[in-house]
Amino acid sequence: LLLEGAAVTSIELGERYGFVGTARGQYYMIPDYRTSVLNAELQCTAHFRSVTDVVFPRDTSDIFVTSSYNDIRVWNVKTRAELLRIQVPNLTCSCLALAPDGSAIMSGWDDGKVRVFLPQSGKLARVIANAHEEGVSAIACTTSTRDLVSGGGDGRLRIWRAGRMIASLKEHKAPITALCVR
Repeated sequence: LLLEGAAVTSIELGERYGFVGTARGQYYMIPDYRTSVLNAELQCTAHFRSVTDVVFPRDTSDIFVTSSYNDIRVWNVKTRAELLRIQVPNLTCSCLALAPDGSAIMSGWDDGKVRVFLPQSGKLARVIANAHEEGVSAIACTTSTRDLVSGGGDGRLRIWRAGRMIASLKEHKAPITALCVR
């Protein structure tokens, strides 16, 4: 049995309902499973590998954004529902930052690229190719929303304005793991 392309990893059958968990971090409820398993209802989704970052928007705690292997997800805190899933297959999103005005989700990936997405649609707005040779390991946004600071697995710190690098500093001997812009 495959549900949305994910292999079944667990099954629990009760008197009236069956529950199925998958290798893709989903679980389904199957009402009246004795007659058909085709009416499975998705109950919950989750990342199926380690969560690499969690960020809340500046002025609200109603939603938050998470990153992992293959995707970025936007969640509703109260309902615990997934609102948006942005997929980039076979890559890991290592770090996230949100524009202070809410206009963009900035993300750093293990392929060395910075990808900027629109938060309402998940549409790719901009890519900074070759931002860091050993992957982007940290990212932060300035209050101007035009400027972005990224840290890499190579210990480099880079400052970007509208997608163009304006400075590159190499002081760290190890990956940069966090950034904070004041």
